Amino acid sequence: MSERSTWLEHLCPTCHAGATARCQRSRWTSGRGNAAAQLHAARGWLERSCPTCKAPAGERCSTPTGRPASQVHTARLRPARWELVSHAAVWDELERRGVSVATVPFRGRAGPGGEIDVIRLQRVCDEESREIRLWPDSEELAYALAAPVWGRFGTFAGHPLVRAEVVWTVDRRSVAIIGRRGERRFEESAQ
Repeated sequence: MSERSTWLEHLCPTCHAGATARCQRSRWTSGRGNAAAQLHAARGWLERSCPTCKAPAGERCSTPTGRPASQVHTARLRPARWELVSHAAVWDELERRGVSVATVPFRGRAGPGGEIDVIRLQRVCDEESREIRLWPDSEELAYALAAPVWGRFGTFAGHPLVRAEVVWTVDRRSVAIIGRRGERRFEESAQ
C-alpha cells in the first residue's frame, strides 16, 4: 500500500518538485498556475518494491554487486499493478463496487499537517441507500480516494485550518473539494 502523504517527503523524479512542494505540470516553469492536478506516480517510488533489483519498499535501489545505485531504477518509477493512481482506475473500482458517492472528510493546517477521517462509500440501489466505511489506511482504494487532498494541499504548509471533504460522484464522474479554509467557505474541482 502506498500512502500518498508520504510521497511528499521526497523529490519528484518527474518534475523535480522539492520535498513538501506540489508537483508541477511542466518541469521548466514554476508558478501558481503550473501546479499539477495530481502527484506524479513516480514520486511514490520509495513506497514500492523494485522489480529490477528486488529492493523492498522503503529501501533504495542497488547494483548487482550490492552497492547503492546512482539513481532509481526506471521500473520502480511506474505505479505497481495494485496501485490505483489514475482517476480512471478509481472510477472503475467504484463502479465495480456499486458505489454512487464516495466522501473523504479531512482537516489540516500548517505545522501539524493533514489528517483523513473515515471514508464513506454510499450505494444507492432500488431507492435504498447503504453506507460502507473505509479506514484511511485500510486499502489502496482509500489511498486513491484521499489522493486529491495531498495533491491539492501538500503538507498544508502556509494554509490556515482547512476542514473539508473530497466528494467523488460516480454518475457525473466529478471530484470536488468542499469545505472551509480558515473562515471562508470554498468549493473547487479536483480534476
